[in-house]
Amino acid sequence: MILAMLIGLLFAGGVAAWVSEKINPNYPRAIALITMLLGMVLVLVLLNGSNGENELLASVNASWLPRFGISFYLAADGLSALLLSLTVFLGIIAIGSAWDEITERTGFFYFNLLWTLAGVLGVFTAFDLFLFFFFWEVMLIPMYFIIAIWGHENKNYAAMKFFIFTQVTGLLMLVSILALAYFHHNQFGTFSFNYYDLLRLETKGSLEIWIMLGFFVAFTTKL
Repeated sequence: MILAMLIGLLFAGGVAAWVSEKINPNYPRAIALITMLLGMVLVLVLLNGSNGENELLASVNASWLPRFGISFYLAADGLSALLLSLTVFLGIIAIGSAWDEITERTGFFYFNLLWTLAGVLGVFTAFDLFLFFFFWEVMLIPMYFIIAIWGHENKNYAAMKFFIFTQVTGLLMLVSILALAYFHHNQFGTFSFNYYDLLRLETKGSLEIWIMLGFFVAFTTKL
């Protein structure tokens, strides 16, 4: 549950930062910083909760769309926890760097920043590939607005180019994910996007290469 709380905290903090600008232009950055500091506290609680008996530090698994084998499955192992810590830490650094630099539409800026970070945290903890794709796409629109509004030279061109490239390659990754779910249905009679279920798949070498390429192209383009 702590993982859902962490991601939900950033989503809620983003909305609060956006709305608070109507009250005081200085509130959004303060709310964003407080949100990330609370996020760091949750990450420290997560790290402190390890007992060494389970490879997963935390997990939450709830049915989402059972007909299609989709679940809200978040989990974190040691590597995920390290990435979560790094993401939250860099988020705090980003807010500090933008503290005096961002003076235009501050509420909307911190909304987009926190939602981007929430998407990153979701990507690092999603153990359901459909949920993984959902968080992957959650990062796209906020990043587009950050580039388009607060970018520098040729910011509109850069933002549109970023959006088109990531959308096209994101579709390739979605095709790969759907292919895995389809093969699971063929072999086991049910659709599943669960990471552990998909590990049991038996596929031919050529199919594995094409599926891998869908992920590879999406990952390299996003970077």
